[in-house]
Amino acid sequence: MAKKKGDNSAMSGADVRMTGELEKPVAPADPTPAESQKSSSVKGKQSAAKKSDKKPNIFQRMGKGIKGVVSELKKVTWPKGKDVAKSTAVVVVVVVAFFVILFGVDYVLTGLYSLVTDGQWISIV
Repeated sequence: MAKKKGDNSAMSGADVRMTGELEKPVAPADPTPAESQKSSSVKGKQSAAKKSDKKPNIFQRMGKGIKGVVSELKKVTWPKGKDVAKSTAVVVVVVVAFFVILFGVDYVLTGLYSLVTDGQWISIV
């Protein structure tokens, strides 16, 4: 995978160069002692900063989450009552139609099965 501009995901600490069809990772040069001391002191400061950062307690985090949910719900465009009623009516009609169709198919197939096995058509009653 060739490294693109702004893409930091390719091999951390190594440079990737394209040579023909194959990619070969090239190891970085060893840092000078002054650079290694700088990087270790920076890492020490970062880890100390992470330790001092405490995450808020559970109630503060829950409150923040609930506030986020409420703010998102305010952005929602809610349908009017008439639109909801029309959609509900369409759903009910489709469900009833499928019920009738499936009941008819089931009745016919069960009747045919009964006719083959018992020699007589079944009745609903």
